[in-house]
Amino acid sequence: MLLASTCLFAQSASVARIMGDEKMRDYVWAIGYGTTLEEADKDAMGTLVSYTSKIVKVDKGTLTESEERYKQELLSMSNVYLENVRREVLPDSNGQKRVLRYLSKSDWEARDNGLKGKIQEYIDSGTYTPMIEDKMRYYVWAYVLLNTYNNEQSPITVEGRPAKAYLYESIREALNDITISVIAIEQDKKSRNYPYKVFLDFTYNEEPIGFLQFDYFDGSEWVRNESIKDGRGIVLMKQLPDQLSINIESLYTELARQLDPSVYILLQNPYCAPSFSEAQKRITTKPQGTKAQKRVDTSSPKTNSVVKERSEEINDSYVEIKEEVSKTKPFEKIMTDIAGSIQRLTPQSIRHHFTDEAWEHYQRIVASGNPVIARTPVYNYIKHDTLTICQSIPLKLRFSGNRSFVEDVVFRVNNRTMKVESVAYKLGLETETTIMAMSWDDKARLTLIAFLEDYRTAYCLKDIDYIKRVFADDAYIIVGRVLKQSNKKFADNPYAINVNTTKTEYVRKSKQQYIYDLYKSFASKEFVNIRFEECNAAKGYYAKEGIYAVQLHQLYFSNNYADDGILTLAIDMREEANPLVRVRVWQQARDVKYNSEQMIESTVSVNNSLN
Repeated sequence: MLLASTCLFAQSASVARIMGDEKMRDYVWAIGYGTTLEEADKDAMGTLVSYTSKIVKVDKGTLTESEERYKQELLSMSNVYLENVRREVLPDSNGQKRVLRYLSKSDWEARDNGLKGKIQEYIDSGTYTPMIEDKMRYYVWAYVLLNTYNNEQSPITVEGRPAKAYLYESIREALNDITISVIAIEQDKKSRNYPYKVFLDFTYNEEPIGFLQFDYFDGSEWVRNESIKDGRGIVLMKQLPDQLSINIESLYTELARQLDPSVYILLQNPYCAPSFSEAQKRITTKPQGTKAQKRVDTSSPKTNSVVKERSEEINDSYVEIKEEVSKTKPFEKIMTDIAGSIQRLTPQSIRHHFTDEAWEHYQRIVASGNPVIARTPVYNYIKHDTLTICQSIPLKLRFSGNRSFVEDVVFRVNNRTMKVESVAYKLGLETETTIMAMSWDDKARLTLIAFLEDYRTAYCLKDIDYIKRVFADDAYIIVGRVLKQSNKKFADNPYAINVNTTKTEYVRKSKQQYIYDLYKSFASKEFVNIRFEECNAAKGYYAKEGIYAVQLHQLYFSNNYADDGILTLAIDMREEANPLVRVRVWQQARDVKYNSEQMIESTVSVNNSLN
């Protein structure tokens, strides 16, 4: 760090005092140089950042154009952590502009504390989440942020080890324990584009992985943005090599772009973004003599055995249509006809199985997604009042935005007319298992599951009409955005929840405003995908019979927005045909004092019929 000559101090006593603080007891400061003030300012900020970041300590003369761009992107995140940075323009020196950037030592230390808190939050989240995909995401992001943390006086450790070493090893172990196996290969010699379908299982320590994104090489190019559900995946191949190349999404870059811009910027930097060879999988396409066939049975692979076991546990609680063939044959006919039309690409041939409204819904949920059967369907029929729930047809769907999803599609058939009345995406196995484990009667559990399936499907399809219909006119709606910490609980205005160290502002909206904002939001999105995890639920009794509350860990992801938080809903199903959302609250983190049980008891002073 260079000191200016004493003659420069005459312009400002504060400048002299700051630049005289060489040991940085009271101030941290840096001088930047450039042909313009803007260049000098960036140079000064870059030097400030470099005091605690090893990333930008690179000789300028050795940087390529792209590396210099990455460095500037890194510097742009300095405002995320450095607050109250002041600026003084100094006299030119040797024809160069000069800028002094400085801040107090207390503000500098606050930067370290804020960054340390963020890293620790990610580590804790990764440690306690039951989902391996979320564990990896939290650990990777903590690891990336550690690249900008270099406070030797306050090191971050995990289980007594340096955090960076612990995280790197944990991520590699997790990726190494992910197993991808080929279940079957289907060949269609008439298809010129993709004659091969390869069915895959994704497991972690022998358990199916709930959700994961990956890329694969189809024989001529890389196919991006593929995903799995409950361990099941399918890839379409132009050629069938001896080995299938798959790259697991281990950095979660697109999610970072929406959820944590500082992590996203770091991931663009070649000095920050980690590389894990364990994320690159080479899968033998023909294990134990597996051959490509015209029709293959994929109903009982390793993953399906676990899914089947869990499903059987759930089915023990269902009121099922029993094994009398005469009763199940009509439903089997409907389901096999639908699956067959998808395989033959003849959707109009099944039009007679649907009501007008259900057919329109089917067109949006299935037909518009270029469906491909992702597994040989194993059907399950569940009687629920006047309907039979037909579970399910596993499909690979690809919508606009070039995003691919694997979804189990549920069909609900009227027992009298034998027509499909509604179609929905099935909940994830873990969420459904949690609800079916509740000590309620079967009707209550099925009612909540059906509602959550419809609710999730509506947001995935951007079905604003359904959402408008299902929210009560006087619904209590809280939306949140990261802004600043508040110690308030639900108050008059604005509504705020204390969520530990998370800085979040919560705002109450009327139904009209919420729907209007949602309409604008949907219009800007190419796709929407929602995952529900870590569910807990409660139901009302006596005077509140028919009132349900559910709290879910929700991951909302689209092409231009994402959030990761806790969604709490209070649903009035006293008129079962017309469910109403009375309360909808989004929180960035779980608040144990504001859960589904508490919502049933007090409903946070909602001014409607719940009181």
